[in-house]
Amino acid sequence: MPFETLNQVIQDADKFPHEFDPKNPDEVHHTIPFRMHPHIVGRVLPSVVARLIEYNQAQSTPPFEIVEGSHVSFAYWVNNFDQRTQVMKDLLDTWREMKTFNVLAGWRNEKFPVFGDATREDNTAFVVERAGAPLFGISQFGAHLNAFVRDTDGSIKMWVARRSRTKQTWPGMLDNCVAGGVAWQQTTRETIVRECNEEASIPHEIAEQARNAGAVTYFTYTHHGLVPETQYVYDLQLPLGVTPTPQDGEVECFYLWSLDQVRETLLNGEWKPNCALVMIDFLMRHSIITADTEPDYIDLTYRLHRRLEFPTPRKQIITGKPLTAPAPFAAATANANVNANTSTNTTAASTATVL
Repeated sequence: MPFETLNQVIQDADKFPHEFDPKNPDEVHHTIPFRMHPHIVGRVLPSVVARLIEYNQAQSTPPFEIVEGSHVSFAYWVNNFDQRTQVMKDLLDTWREMKTFNVLAGWRNEKFPVFGDATREDNTAFVVERAGAPLFGISQFGAHLNAFVRDTDGSIKMWVARRSRTKQTWPGMLDNCVAGGVAWQQTTRETIVRECNEEASIPHEIAEQARNAGAVTYFTYTHHGLVPETQYVYDLQLPLGVTPTPQDGEVECFYLWSLDQVRETLLNGEWKPNCALVMIDFLMRHSIITADTEPDYIDLTYRLHRRLEFPTPRKQIITGKPLTAPAPFAAATANANVNANTSTNTTAASTATVL
C-alpha cells in the first residue's frame, strides 16, 4: 500500500490506539491489562479472555485470577519465576494441541523473557514461547542491523534484504539487512552477531564491529494478536566490495541501494512495517531526513519512540560477560572471510536456498 508521507509509514506499524474509545466496536479498544501487581506486563483481547476463562475453569486449581472488564493476573499461589513460566507453558501447550488460536501454528520453540519489578537486579518475571506472546500483548524485544557502505564520493548506500517468499510472516517484503528477536539469556549484541552469520553470512569478526545506535518502540496488532515491541538498533559500516549473502533461507536476496531508492520504497509500502521504522530512524540520525526538509520531523521523532506501559529489562548483561568497546574495524576486516564484490553497480542480489 503506497503512502503519501513518512508519518503514514510509521502509523502503519504503530497503530494500537493511544487512547481507548469504549464506543468503538473494534476489540483493540476493549483490552484489559495482564497484571503482575503493581505492573502491567501485557494486554489481553476479549476473545482471548473468553478462552482463558474456559481454561481456568477446567483446572482443579485455577492458575489465573480473571476479573472481566478489569484485569487478568496470576493466582496468588503462582508467585515465582518457575511457577509463572510453568503455568504459561501448560496453557499454551494446551491451546496449541487444541488449535485454539492460529498464531500457535507458528510455534518456534523460542523462549522470550517477560519483565517485571525494575528494582530487582534481574527483573525477568517469567519466560514464554514466542508464538504465544501476542495472545497476551506481551512486550517483545528484537535487534535490527543497518548495514551500509560509504561510496568513494562519501555517499551512503544501504544493504537491504528481501524476505524469503516462503516465510510465514511478511513474505517477499523488504527488511533490514539483519534482524532477530532477543531471546532469553541473550544480549542484544549476541543476537546481532548470531543473526549476521545465520542470515547474511557476515563473519563474527566483522559483526562484532556493529555499534548500538539506540532503539525504536511501537505498538501494533495483527489478526494474531497484540504486539508491543522494542527494537534495539545497530549500525555496521561494511567495506566496499563486501557482500552479505543469504544462508538460512530467511532472505531471498540483498540489494545495495542509494538512500533515495530506500526512501522511495518506504513510501511505496514495500517494507515490513517495523523494519520501515528502523530505516526511517537511520535516515534521521544521518541527516537524510532533517527538520528543514521534513514537515512532520518532530512527530516522526515522537512516533519512533512510543512510551510503552510495560516493564523493560533492567540489565542487558545477562550472561555475566563484561561488555567491551568494539575493536578498530580495520583489524577485523583484514581476516574477513566474505564474498568480495568489486562491481560498482548500485544493486546486488544473491539467490537464497528455499526452505
